[in-house]
Amino acid sequence: MINIVHINIHFNDERNITALELKMKAIPEEQGNRDRQHLVARVSAAFYSTTLFSDIGKTLKTTLNPKRNDVVNLFVSFEKNNLTLEDISRFIHSYQEALDNSPF
Repeated sequence: MINIVHINIHFNDERNITALELKMKAIPEEQGNRDRQHLVARVSAAFYSTTLFSDIGKTLKTTLNPKRNDVVNLFVSFEKNNLTLEDISRFIHSYQEALDNSPF
């Protein structure tokens, strides 16, 4: 199981949401697998099961944290949009559900 442990929302001067940064951490039961690339694969697969990036995504960066092998960083920037904090909240909820239900 992977849990979202950190959320950072980026805004521009007009108070529009320009990017979303998430950090996901594997629970201790997942840490038995020394190959951490499966964490990146699960995070990516769950993200693409949502429609956020296909709707308004501009760039996406998914990386394994080099100092902590059980943390995956995800950074997505958006094209000009009218996202609200409520939209981000719905996305985070659906994304966590997608992580929970990922088949890996």
